[in-house]
Amino acid sequence: MVLQREWVTLVSPDDDHLHYTFDVSFLLSDYTCIYGAGCQGVRADVVDEVVGCCLHGAYLNEDDDPDELARIVAEDLGPDTMQFHAEALADGPLTEDEEGEVHTRVHEGACIFQNRAGFEAGTGCALHHLADRRGEHHMTHKPVVCWQLPLHRTIEERTANDGAELEVHTIAAFERGHWGEGGSDFGWYCMDDDTAFVADRPVYRSMEHELREMVGDPVYEELAAYLDGRQARGGTLRFLPTV
Repeated sequence: MVLQREWVTLVSPDDDHLHYTFDVSFLLSDYTCIYGAGCQGVRADVVDEVVGCCLHGAYLNEDDDPDELARIVAEDLGPDTMQFHAEALADGPLTEDEEGEVHTRVHEGACIFQNRAGFEAGTGCALHHLADRRGEHHMTHKPVVCWQLPLHRTIEERTANDGAELEVHTIAAFERGHWGEGGSDFGWYCMDDDTAFVADRPVYRSMEHELREMVGDPVYEELAAYLDGRQARGGTLRFLPTV
């Protein structure tokens, strides 16, 4: 099957050698996270309690601050907001896998920050609830991979025809293949069918805060203007995941 997708590339106004390529088909789609509103999680064998995509903990990258996460647990969160606060204090909120990759600790089958159904402060990420309680955007305290989802960024070094070195950031949908080894074993993921494509506005508007953080205000403004025009012209290709 041939999957048609539409892309656009913008050049940073501050650096001719910095390019951003965007998945137009996804950014114009009506995708929205449906956690708590029909999300079935990512493993078919976990049926007693849905924990969304928080099953394996969140892997930190170079933009995350492990010390800040530990400080938040010690100073900002408490048992009234984080169900497993005592466990996070006792053993720390982070751990390493066999390859030395740092990620949030898994406790009772999911990320330690994941409040389970019935917890008084609310189901879902304690860091998300902390931001809501303070009137902040939910991305404020979360690891990068968590607040970027369902967006995915890859960065490549390329050589232009004139020999100049370019840095190209590709920002697209976080699809099954991006989960790496084991991704193909997921029983269900929200982009595999139409279940989560029910929003009343396109992704580039619903995720404006996240996109601005990823690419900066000038690039986002140019992107939004382009997509506004593209949407007005109609005929956008329907988003189809490359599963």
